[in-house]
Order: sequence, then C-alpha cells, then structure tokens
Amino acid sequence: MKQASYPKRQAAHRMVIGRMSIDRQLQQVRLPGRAIHLTPLEFELLWVLAREPQKVFAREELLRLVWGESVFVTVRTVDVHMAKLRQKLRTDEWPDVIETVWGMGYRLRTGW
Repeated sequence: MKQASYPKRQAAHRMVIGRMSIDRQLQQVRLPGRAIHLTPLEFELLWVLAREPQKVFAREELLRLVWGESVFVTVRTVDVHMAKLRQKLRTDEWPDVIETVWGMGYRLRTGW
C-alpha cells in the first residue's frame, strides 16, 4: 500500500505534494520537467486545496475562500475553473490529482 504524500512545507509560501511543487510567492506550479501556467484564480483554487489535501471542499466554501464574500458568482463558476485547472495539470503520466466527491465538492488527491 502506497503511503499518502502530504504537503511538505518548506516555507510558508512553498509546498510539495507528490511530485508537484507549488510556490505562492512566485505564483508557480511545477511538475517534473515542466512549469504549469495557471491564471490567478486557478492558482488560488489549487493553493486552497493543497493546504488541506484529502479534505473535501464544498463549492460554496471554495467560492468564499477564493472569490470572497463580496463577489457574486454561482457555484457553477467553481466547476468551470476546476475543469480548466484539471486540464492543465493532466498529462498521460499523471493521474487526475483533483477528485470530485459527488454531492459534496472537490479534494486534492495525495499519494501519487
């Protein structure tokens, strides 16, 4: 059985999950051999998920944490941004690292 790979906090602004490194200060995401270019909203979604891997975040919670309380957007907005983020992180050799938990929300997978 493969052991879960929780984020390794190297600094308050950097973490490594599996083979993915995330640097909040540089707004940079890297997989082995390539940089992943994300929009600011996609990056923030990934950062929120990465802070607590395996936690299921409801769409409403992601709206509040990423978009804030004073912006009016629908929960469908989360789905659209999540789909774009998944597409950017997906390669033949990497599994989907963002999992949909039906009826609940999204979580970041570990152990890959």
